[in-house]
Amino acid sequence: MTTIRTTGPATRADTVRTWAVLAAAVLQTVAGSLGGSGFFGESQRVLSDRYPSVLAPATIAFSVWSVIYLGLLLYAVYQSLPGQRSRPVHRATGWLFVLTAAFNAGWIVIFSREYLGTAQLVITALLVTLGVVLWRLTRLPADGVADRVLVHGPLAFYAGWVSLATVAGFSVTLTYWGAALGPVTGAVVLLVAVVAVAAVTLRTAAAVPYAATAVWASAWIAVEASGPVMAVAAAGTVTLVLAAALRARRGVRPAFG
Repeated sequence: MTTIRTTGPATRADTVRTWAVLAAAVLQTVAGSLGGSGFFGESQRVLSDRYPSVLAPATIAFSVWSVIYLGLLLYAVYQSLPGQRSRPVHRATGWLFVLTAAFNAGWIVIFSREYLGTAQLVITALLVTLGVVLWRLTRLPADGVADRVLVHGPLAFYAGWVSLATVAGFSVTLTYWGAALGPVTGAVVLLVAVVAVAAVTLRTAAAVPYAATAVWASAWIAVEASGPVMAVAAAGTVTLVLAAALRARRGVRPAFG
């Protein structure tokens, strides 16, 4: 299916949105870099160690943020090109992306200040907003390789990671509240999360980039965990790979947007 690149000349509203997306992408990248260094308080790694959880992935898993931020910066630059600004896909998702960046940067600061309950609300709002972005992208097919690599891909890649990061964050928050998940309860929570992510993978466009970061998170949870959580995480990793493969069999659009 082919889409029309523009609906006419860019309006003032398009220009404002374009610059807002660029600013938001830079803002969250800077916030992520500063947050990782402990600039706002404690780093995510320090707090995760302070409040251990059975669903916490191995530390190396968080390195995926560098790839996510790079992809989102490329997306922000791409949508700012003159021929892109008035396209329906950017009008439908641009301001939502700005909102996700605000949630992400806010989560980093709030989490670093050790307000974990509030941080959990913020990352949940981030996940919901990314869910709306995915839904809109599914209704707006990519117009060629550039769209798949620079629009659908980065946004779906981001959403896949946040899908399981929200669950891992919830388990850390429970530890902070003095109600840490046990191995069995943690395995059940993870199972529900993996089933939900697999269901989304089977229905969304850009299923492969969406599943990729979810698989990454699940695999590193399996590496870090033991007992029933490790078993569920390992099985979940395989399940998500199969879900992405099944979706990809339906064509390029389901696979990559």
